[in-house]
Amino acid sequence: MDLAGLTASEQKTQLDAGRASCRELLADCRTRAEMTEPVVNAIPTVHWDAAEDLASHLDDDPTLMAGAPLRGLVTAFKDLANTAGVRTTYGSPPYANHVPEADSPLVAGIKATGMVPIGKTNTPELGSGSQTYNAVLGTTRNPWDPTRTPGGSSGGASAALACGSVSLADGSDLGGSLRNPASFCGVVGFRPSKGEFPHEPDRGDASMSTAGPMGRTVGDVLLFHDALTGCTDPVPHLTAPRVAYSRDLGGLPVHSEVRRVIDEAVRALADAGWRVDEVEPELSDADASFDDLRGLSYWGSWSHLLNNETVKEDVQHELRHGRALSSDDIQRALDDESRVQKRWEDFLSGADGGSWYDLLVAPVSQVPPFAVGLSSVPEIDGVALPHYKDWMRSCCRITVTGAPAISVPAGFTAGGLPVGLQMVGRRSHDRTLLGHALTAEEVFGTAAAPDIGALATTDPATLPPGPLG
Repeated sequence: MDLAGLTASEQKTQLDAGRASCRELLADCRTRAEMTEPVVNAIPTVHWDAAEDLASHLDDDPTLMAGAPLRGLVTAFKDLANTAGVRTTYGSPPYANHVPEADSPLVAGIKATGMVPIGKTNTPELGSGSQTYNAVLGTTRNPWDPTRTPGGSSGGASAALACGSVSLADGSDLGGSLRNPASFCGVVGFRPSKGEFPHEPDRGDASMSTAGPMGRTVGDVLLFHDALTGCTDPVPHLTAPRVAYSRDLGGLPVHSEVRRVIDEAVRALADAGWRVDEVEPELSDADASFDDLRGLSYWGSWSHLLNNETVKEDVQHELRHGRALSSDDIQRALDDESRVQKRWEDFLSGADGGSWYDLLVAPVSQVPPFAVGLSSVPEIDGVALPHYKDWMRSCCRITVTGAPAISVPAGFTAGGLPVGLQMVGRRSHDRTLLGHALTAEEVFGTAAAPDIGALATTDPATLPPGPLG
């Protein structure tokens, strides 16, 4: 049995029933990683010996972490999350040799679930930009087509999941960093409601970032989510939800292939009995608020790196933006955020005078996975995009609502690249949204896996270089 090819839920069933050992699962995941990592570079920092020691102890001592909800499953931590005793670079040259003394709250929480960590997943420098490359650990490639990007900033996590190198993975999401790479790699990424996910450090009311779970199926994400939150409530199951369908989230340019795949996915939901209305939410205040609060977040965390010549320009742009904000600018951004969030709740509830909806569905990303050599997307179907965030506004605008959002695999482009459907619910109704996502997955089916054999036989030297050469 190829344990690495099973979903996390199936792996857990095998482990719990004694039909597989923690050692065997880890060995199969290691085989997948050794087959794919020379090309994909999703987990550039590994510690197999420590992982094998832990797996062996779990097998040899049934009382060790007995009752831990994810005991024996395999994971790797995003390289933005401090991990005690393990090189944690944030993808940034000033931290190339950084080894934290303590775990972040998220890493500590994941370790307590009983999973076996194997290393760190790659990320863009300081999480900036939804293209996973950096000068410390190199470029991560999309397992579906290694000439393409896996997205980001949780690009290493999504690629490792798609390859079967890990059972589950953590990610974080400010402007789409759980949703975008999930869409690009054919896996599931869930951004919880603002302030709802545990094990998050307090970054203040202005922070829009949140950690969240990633998996190969919605069921896997739910398994991970429940293990971290301790929630045992049943998931609502509505067979005919009422859905608002936004094709472009307020006039954003969307690639023709993404439009086609999402249109087909929404028609499939309608054919399955979902009640679908094409309608656009009012998100006009979201862009400026997002840009200002993102800049403020970067300035609060990384101001000491301003003008550091080793730190990339996208980060320097955010730092300059954050430094330039006045107290009035910050208050205006927070007021705009509050207005967007109020309008969002009114939109779904019908308090704005329109119809009520259970959720909204829309594109996750405005483009399919793009060439790995590009640092960003310069245009969409002839529409110029002057800033690196402009191709991911479809995620950024939803971030400002504070609502839960999930990317579910919905189909493929004509060239065989994955495209995800973004599903967005009411704030603090995360479990209801997960129930809708489970129902959608029943309609679409679970995503296939990329061709591992093809990756294993690809010569990395034949592939185009990443943005840094």
